[in-house]
Amino acid sequence: MTPAAALALVAALAVAGAACTGMPSTPPQAEATPSPAIVTRVATPMPSSPIVASTASPLPACTDAAATPAGPGAGATSTGTIWTVATGLDQPDDLLFADGSLLVAVLGSGSIEVLAPGAASTPLPIHLSEVEGMVYSGSNLYVAGQTQDAVFEALGGTELQKVIQLNPVAGQAGADGIATQNGLLIVPDSPRGVVDWVDPTTGAIEKQVGGFIRPTGAWPALDGSVLIADEFGNAVVRLAPDGRRAYVARDLPIVDDVAQDSRGAIFAVTADASAGRLVQLVNGSSRDLANRLQAPQGVAVDAADNLYFSESGAGRVDLLVRTFKLVPLRVVTRSSTQPMCIDIQRAAGFDDAITLQGSAGVQVVQQPGTGSRGAVLVTGCSGTPACVVTAASGTWHDVLRL
Repeated sequence: MTPAAALALVAALAVAGAACTGMPSTPPQAEATPSPAIVTRVATPMPSSPIVASTASPLPACTDAAATPAGPGAGATSTGTIWTVATGLDQPDDLLFADGSLLVAVLGSGSIEVLAPGAASTPLPIHLSEVEGMVYSGSNLYVAGQTQDAVFEALGGTELQKVIQLNPVAGQAGADGIATQNGLLIVPDSPRGVVDWVDPTTGAIEKQVGGFIRPTGAWPALDGSVLIADEFGNAVVRLAPDGRRAYVARDLPIVDDVAQDSRGAIFAVTADASAGRLVQLVNGSSRDLANRLQAPQGVAVDAADNLYFSESGAGRVDLLVRTFKLVPLRVVTRSSTQPMCIDIQRAAGFDDAITLQGSAGVQVVQQPGTGSRGAVLVTGCSGTPACVVTAASGTWHDVLRL
C-alpha cells in the first residue's frame, strides 16, 4: 500500500444519553496499585472557553453532525463497543498513541500512518521496510525495522539515522516492538531472545536481560518494571529494575504485544491468524475483551484508557471504548448563533461527569455532565488544525479536531 492508499477514518455511534457496552467507570486493575501519569505522550488540553451566559433570546437546539458509525470488522466479537477506525492497510502492526493521535506501523508498505480523530489520515514522510515498533523519547521518534534488524531515529523529512544495529539471525524476523524508560530505549532483540537497554545518543547497550524465546513487545510499567511480551514463550513477563522476573501470564499462545493503562490494568494481543484475542491479564489469567480477531499485532492505550488494536490479517485498526470517546463530526459549520452537537460514546457503566473545553474559536454552550451530548459554537477556527474540543473526566481526556 502506498501512502495514498485508502484509509477509512471513521467514528463511533453517537448515542445521546444512552449507555453502551464497554467497561465500568473505574477500570479493573491488573495487579499493583498504580501511581503516576499516563505512560503515553498526550496533548495538553486547551484552556476552557467560557460557557455562553443565558440571554433573553436563547440559542436554538444544537445541530446533529455526528459521523456515520462503523462497527467491528467481519468476524470480530466483543462484549464491549468496538469501532473500526482504519481499513485497507497492508499488514498494520505496532501502534503508538502520542499527542492525541495514533501512529500505525504498516509493515507491508513500510509506511507510518497517523490517525487523528476528526482529521484525515496522513502518512509520515519516512519509509522503512517492514516497519515495526515506534516510540517517542522526548520529542524524538525512534522506529524499528524488522528487515534491517535495527532501530533508527527519524531526523525530519525522509531522513533516518541508525541508532543500533542488532545481529540478524538467518531465517528469523528481526527487531519488533520497542519502548523507552528513563531516557534509554528498550529494544527486544527478538531472534536472540534478549532485551537491551540502549543509549539513543551513542547506540551503546547499557543493560541486557536474556532468557526469552522471542521477545516482541515492551512496555514501561507504572511501578518502574518493564512488561515484556515473549511471543514464542507464550508469556508476559514483568522485569524488575534489578532484573528479577515474574510471570504476569503464561500459556498465552503467540502473545505479540503488551500494554498497561493509567490505572495499572495490563492488556495483550495474541497473534493467531483467525482466532486472535485482545485480553486483560488479571492475577495470572486472561480475560477476553475481543476475540476471533485476524492476527492482531499491536495494542495501544489512549488518554482515556481506551484500547486501540491492529488486525494485520484484516488490514484494519480497531478501538475498544472502555471509558468515553468523542464522536467525530461529518461537517463543521462556522456560526455564532447555531450550536453544533458534540456526542460522546460512553462505555457501559461509565457514568462519571464529562466536561468539554474548547480552543480559541470554539465556545462551549452546553456541557454533557453525566449525559452523552454537549454543544459548541464554532466561531473562528473551522477547518484549521488548531480547532479542537477536549472532553475531560478526572485524569482521562479525549481530543477531537474539528
